[in-house]
Amino acid sequence: MQLSISPEYDGLVPNLSKIDYSNLYQSIKHNGLWIPILCNSQGVILDGHHRYDICHELGIQTKHAVRTFENPLLEKKFVIECNLHRRHLNDFQKSELGIPLQKINEDLAEKNLHLSQGQGVKVSSNEERLNSNKQTAQEIGVAKSTFERAKVIIKKASEELKEQVRSGKIPINKAYTTIRKEEKREKRHEEIKKIQVNLPETITLYNQEFQTAPIKPNSVALMFTDPPYHEKYLPLFGDLAKHAGRVLREGGSLITYCGHFNIGKVINMMEDQGLKFHWIISVVHSGPSASVFGRKILVGWKPMLWFTKGKYDGEFVRDLIKSEFQGKEVHEWAQSTVEADYYIKYLTIENEIVYDPFLGSGTFGVSAKKQNRQFIGCEVDKEHFENAMRIISNAT
Repeated sequence: MQLSISPEYDGLVPNLSKIDYSNLYQSIKHNGLWIPILCNSQGVILDGHHRYDICHELGIQTKHAVRTFENPLLEKKFVIECNLHRRHLNDFQKSELGIPLQKINEDLAEKNLHLSQGQGVKVSSNEERLNSNKQTAQEIGVAKSTFERAKVIIKKASEELKEQVRSGKIPINKAYTTIRKEEKREKRHEEIKKIQVNLPETITLYNQEFQTAPIKPNSVALMFTDPPYHEKYLPLFGDLAKHAGRVLREGGSLITYCGHFNIGKVINMMEDQGLKFHWIISVVHSGPSASVFGRKILVGWKPMLWFTKGKYDGEFVRDLIKSEFQGKEVHEWAQSTVEADYYIKYLTIENEIVYDPFLGSGTFGVSAKKQNRQFIGCEVDKEHFENAMRIISNAT
């Protein structure tokens, strides 16, 4: 019998790892083919695609055994189950085989339903017949929730992300969370696009680098900002310090978020430009926290560094504040409004200027607008800038 490969069945076969393929290749080369290749009555290979390829490459005579089935659905199910039971597959690879298996189970159930109806047999409820996720998950050996999440990844993830999950580099739950976050982000972006830009005269926004923004010298009461933390952006703190020395009024304050690793460096950079270090403010996390694996730290707070131009003569304020997690749908670095609400309230008075040189999604502009302060913001990214305009416009 002449054996042949069905592209459909071949596509159901997960690739062997390089090590497993090499071991199989060496075994067949030295010992011949021990396990027969299974095929149907037409010679289409059902199980043994890799063995067939290796034998063909080595010029070794194949052995085969014929399997027959009542209908093509059962034959296809057999192909899937052979791969499920003979391979060391992770949960995602099993779930990839689970999708065609689920379709087969549903088609078989539908066929049996028609037969039962024709024989006057009482059929099961819709709920029982349609609960195929649970049945398929049991057959492939994963939890129902895992299978459902894997199906979302298979349907919506990029090929790059799917390959990372398939290879075990990223867990199913993490990939699923990434997709859901992106969906929320896209939904929020669509909502923002519907908002009309109607900024009051007290709000001035610049789609440009803060270093070149035309801010009046000695005019700003409070700079409240959140620069990017990555090491490559560290020089921006030097530019920020120089800029603050020019635009802050005497006695004005600069409060900036800062990565834990760079606290000492940032303080030195600011003081080199003539600003005075005033205090460290602790912002306590309320949402997901980062893990610093190199230091074995579960981060529970983030620092804000407070500097002044000249002597601070304002009110007493707290140096510890509990943040509120408000999502990252619009900007991945977005901060809570709680900190800005508090420090804008106590470090400025109505109509004074609050300035954020790293506008992002406009969070701090919302706080300033709500508290009847003038606000200036700079943002280089056009999409973030446009989102910020709409968000601040819509703030009440």
